[in-house]
Formats: sequence, structure tokens, C-alpha cells
Amino acid sequence: MKIVLLLMSAYLVALAQTPFILTKFKSLYPVVEIYTDKVPQSYKEKIRERIKEYAKEMHISTKGYSERPLAIVVSRVAVSKDLVLKVQLLLGEEVRRVEDNEEVFALTYHKEDIFEVENLDEDLMDSVEYLLGEFQDQYIEDNE
Repeated sequence: MKIVLLLMSAYLVALAQTPFILTKFKSLYPVVEIYTDKVPQSYKEKIRERIKEYAKEMHISTKGYSERPLAIVVSRVAVSKDLVLKVQLLLGEEVRRVEDNEEVFALTYHKEDIFEVENLDEDLMDSVEYLLGEFQDQYIEDNE
């Protein structure tokens, strides 16, 4: 019986896009952090606007403050002399722990992309589009 449950669990995980579940939320707070001097801070607003556009397509409000931040974090990865960036998409929210029923802040979604930069604007925005597209696909699938 344990083997059947293990195989069934492995099969279900293989079908899922990530081990996270994106159901039942109506608002989020877009956050963009850039932790490298190789990417101008002016990209923050451009990326924040893309988050808002995707959220609107999913019928998720970005008006005002939400206790559910959706963050894009851009950082540099030190690899030889080349510029390599890591872009992460993170969703955080308050959750209740089963063990002690205490509310804690937890990351409830994470996906990242690492790439060598050839054209900063094109490569960075392609990465953001990729991560937001993956998030959107899973959100739609989880809420069908």
C-alpha cells in the first residue's frame, strides 16, 4: 500500500508545475528589488508595471496594500567576467502552522531564472515575462 501511495504522489508531483498551490487570493502587492549595480534602478517601475498587467489578466487586484507581496528580485551571480543575473519570483503570505496554530509569514511560491546577459533590456524583461507567465499558467490551472 505504501508503494502505491508513493508512486501516486510522485506521479501527481510530476504533473504539477511547482510544489506550490496558487488558489483563493484576490489581491497582491507588487514588489521589485534590484540587488546589483549592473541593473539600473529604473527597471523597478518597468517590472512593477508588468506584474500589474499580469495580475489584471488574472483578475487579481494590485490596488492599495495587500498582505500578500509578489516580488521580483534581481541579483548578480559571480561567474567569471560575464554578467549573469538571477531573477526570482516570490509570493509571500501569512499562513497558520499546524503544530501550534501560530500565524507566520511564509514563501508560498518561488521560481527563478538564471541567465548570461547579452542585451540587458531584452534579456531581463524576457526573464520577467517567463517567470510571470509560469506563475500565470499555474494560477489559472490551480483555479479551474
